[in-house]
Amino acid sequence: MPKITKAIVDRTPHPELGQRFIRDDALPGFALRVTPGSKSFVMEKWIDGRTRRITLGRYGAITTEQARTLAMQKAGDIARGENPAELRKLRRQGLTFQELETLYLERHAAHKKSRSNDVTNLDRHLAYLRPRRLTAISRADIATLHADLGQHHSCNANRTVALLRCMFNLAADWGLYEGENPAGRIKMFKEVSRDRFVTPDELPRLFAAIQAEANPYVRGAVFLCLLTGARRNEVLQMQWTDLDLTQAVWRIPETKAGRPHLIPLPGAVLAELAKLPKLAGTPYVFCGRWGRGHLVNIAKPWRAIRTRAKLTDVRLHDLRRTLASWMVAAGNSLPIIGKTLNHSQPSTTAIYARLDVGPVRAALEANAEKMLAVVAAAQPRKKVKHAS
Repeated sequence: MPKITKAIVDRTPHPELGQRFIRDDALPGFALRVTPGSKSFVMEKWIDGRTRRITLGRYGAITTEQARTLAMQKAGDIARGENPAELRKLRRQGLTFQELETLYLERHAAHKKSRSNDVTNLDRHLAYLRPRRLTAISRADIATLHADLGQHHSCNANRTVALLRCMFNLAADWGLYEGENPAGRIKMFKEVSRDRFVTPDELPRLFAAIQAEANPYVRGAVFLCLLTGARRNEVLQMQWTDLDLTQAVWRIPETKAGRPHLIPLPGAVLAELAKLPKLAGTPYVFCGRWGRGHLVNIAKPWRAIRTRAKLTDVRLHDLRRTLASWMVAAGNSLPIIGKTLNHSQPSTTAIYARLDVGPVRAALEANAEKMLAVVAAAQPRKKVKHAS
């Protein structure tokens, strides 16, 4: 049968019993179903091991060309792994949060570098929502959750609400949820960016605490975080093939910014890398337990390091800020610091400018001297008594 047209649909007779199909050669799967009382358009596709038939609409309610357009859209959805019949079933029953979570992780978060953060957030803060229908989750529920989490960590509370907002928006985009987003219009807590960095009087204690770490891979990883400013996961996932020790360069294949990044390695870093044992069978520089894979979680040894250094408020990410702060104090320009840290936006690097108090101190000192000189000049001079 050639391409289904309006003329073909009009002249196709109704059967007395049962149904007949007119299939389109131009668009595989697109067909006209004719019964004794109606004509309708369908899309037939092989899904999950069997042929599924999706009704597109009744002729008269939609035109032949509208049906063809719908059929092409459905074919695209199926090619991306969607099951229209299953989606209709979910819409009828009402999606649970757990079902949305599964779809979110498969369709959306699978392409995010921060997927592991989403999984942690879902497991830690949102697991109790999994049995509930989306329609049963109210703004009051989310506002209460936000307030409870905010008592301990405002940033965590804000990230959780942002995740929920994104998930409900996607559910609506996918045709699985109707109504107002319950995570919308939640007023976020004010977040104050950290400016904690290791100061000159603290650095010797931190360095000694790092050197006291028994695990050479943990010791080396923390040392690299401090002297290169690289992100924790970039350091932990470092492979020997990423290093050119002759040229003293580390090439990070893909960073948070989604692009490769070259970091020149100082001599002290090269010396630390030379101390690390190389294990056969693993490409990673910082090997995990039993030599399998790379180090994943160094939170516990880092707590021990900062406790020994008596720097319990210093986080591992603060080492990245420490490098930037020391470079600012040494007079390095913000573009150089931004390139070192692989920042996408100059505004991201600009926050470190506030940490350089040297120019501000000099300006205030000069201004104070000038103001006090004016005051001194205005004071009446004391008369000097001459001896008679």
